[in-house]
Amino acid sequence: MTSAKDVPSALMRQTLLDRDLVRSADIEHGPVRLLPWLDVVVLGGSTIIDGGRDTLLPVVDELRSLLGSRRMLILTGAGVRARHALGVGLDLGLPTGALAGLAATEAEQNGHLVAALLASEGVSYLPHGAVAGQLAVHLAAAPAVVSNGYPPYGVHEFTSSATKLPLHRTDAGALLLADALGARSVTYVRDAAALARFGGAERVSGKELRTTDADLPLDRIVGELLERAKHVREVRVVDGTTAGQIGSALAGEPAGVVVHA
Repeated sequence: MTSAKDVPSALMRQTLLDRDLVRSADIEHGPVRLLPWLDVVVLGGSTIIDGGRDTLLPVVDELRSLLGSRRMLILTGAGVRARHALGVGLDLGLPTGALAGLAATEAEQNGHLVAALLASEGVSYLPHGAVAGQLAVHLAAAPAVVSNGYPPYGVHEFTSSATKLPLHRTDAGALLLADALGARSVTYVRDAAALARFGGAERVSGKELRTTDADLPLDRIVGELLERAKHVREVRVVDGTTAGQIGSALAGEPAGVVVHA
């Protein structure tokens, strides 16, 4: 019979999911920002990319103009085609994780489209695995990288009592990724009609976003995630159809709506 052997360690017979165990490290040292110079820009699938040439190309041109001064991770969301796929999936009784995979496929297609439009500037599309392990080296070679913002949960996804639709979509995935990387800023790009749903407000708290019944152009779960985030304490939602809004947001100037922790 062999006996189990332990390597002496503060983690011996413990787990990093134990909040009491990791709290001392958080308080004493704090989390490390991996890419503190990174700007994350999230393009709405239905509000920007589905708008076609007239809506998307000016946004791409503004992003192109910023490539010399910023290093960006451009994330794309799913649009109207994903809603159709989700509707079919619900009719077929597919589980939430499978539904998330269907929507993520269109978000990925949108990412390839945006990367192709910026290919002349050395921008390329990276899948989730490459973003997780190789983002830094790609941004050392090019000023921006494109990926999709849908969280890669595989066949598992959290469910709610109200619906089988995925709780974590592009808005949530972008914030989770930006916070994990310690990004400098997170900017969600929508259109004028979407921004109007904020009712003229310039600042909204995460709690307000999480508890509101209003149809805001940002997933409510972002408010909950923002309150728990380690690095990202605020995000901006800007009107990409107004020239200069994205650049102003990345420069920290007044633009769009600020959602803060």
